[in-house]
Amino acid sequence: MSGSRKSSDVVIIGGGVIGCNIAWELAKAGVHAQVIERRELAREASWASAGIISPPSPRYGSRADLALRSFKQYPALIEEVESITGLSSGFARSGEVELAQPGVAGSLGETIEWQNANGVTAELLDAASLREREPAISDAFAEGIFTPDAGSLILSRMTTALARAAEMRGASIVEHTPVLAIESESGSATGVRTFDGVIPAGTVVIAAGAWSKTLGESLDYRIPTVPVKGQMVAIADPPIPLRSVIAGGGGYFVPRADGTVAIGATEEHGAGFDTNVTLAGVAWLTDVIRNVTPSLVDGRLAATWAGLRPGVEGGEPIIGRLPHLDNVWVATGHFRSGALLAPATAKALANSITSGQIDPILTPFDPARFA
Repeated sequence: MSGSRKSSDVVIIGGGVIGCNIAWELAKAGVHAQVIERRELAREASWASAGIISPPSPRYGSRADLALRSFKQYPALIEEVESITGLSSGFARSGEVELAQPGVAGSLGETIEWQNANGVTAELLDAASLREREPAISDAFAEGIFTPDAGSLILSRMTTALARAAEMRGASIVEHTPVLAIESESGSATGVRTFDGVIPAGTVVIAAGAWSKTLGESLDYRIPTVPVKGQMVAIADPPIPLRSVIAGGGGYFVPRADGTVAIGATEEHGAGFDTNVTLAGVAWLTDVIRNVTPSLVDGRLAATWAGLRPGVEGGEPIIGRLPHLDNVWVATGHFRSGALLAPATAKALANSITSGQIDPILTPFDPARFA
């Protein structure tokens, strides 16, 4: 990726899937965007993510509309960036099985009705059809929902493809460059300060994940992101292979093209920025595996890893313009939904920046709620 430090129409702080997707949307609109990443692209949450792309349900609350829009945008987005760049996102349309909690029969009807009403194909699986589709699932689960259009991608690859596509439309990508602060004057940001000096910017977007909080502090504004550690494991040589993504029992299971199954993830508040894998984390994941797909405990442990999700007080993302600065925008705090919410977040934010009119779908995520 390029190392330009010239002035940009928009400087995006953060080279994960959110930041690179915003750069792509702005580049398509003819806006010169520059992505500034403290490490290499897609090295934080976008690297650690399981990359599940599945439809939302009513349980998503205020995120449901954004998630539904994003889910429907994904097929065209993947086709577009793969065609332009020649890079693969690793997308696999495997479908997803969402399991009902044991002893709570009939609890999935509302979800199926809502998904079907919103153009998502979803069907109820009884115990027999559930076992026929996924023999590895424990007999403790009596029913589930199958959504055939769901799947997973390798989020780091998708992020890289988005960045490359944006570059091909005129964007700049700067890696290994921590942003120390955002410079502002008279109610507007003027640029971002790095160890090499200040990069002038007409507009600044903070998309730095769990690290967004410190950038807010440089503007005297509270962006209350916190790192939430998530540990995962990959199992090779599963005795009973999985056909679909499986969600339930407190975890998720993602079959991958190399034959492994990725299982996640712990949710560790208070771990700070530590990304070490712990025995306690692996033990917790082992219990999830034993409860949902017991045969997998006899597979081979192929890999372990951990990442930091950007959590937020109240649980909702922060997407929109800072109320006290007319040219600083935020797109962070997506927590466990960054992979799914990225396309709609990026399109809505890019359209808001270029038009000056904030997309109504972003109203629930307004940064002003922390003023």
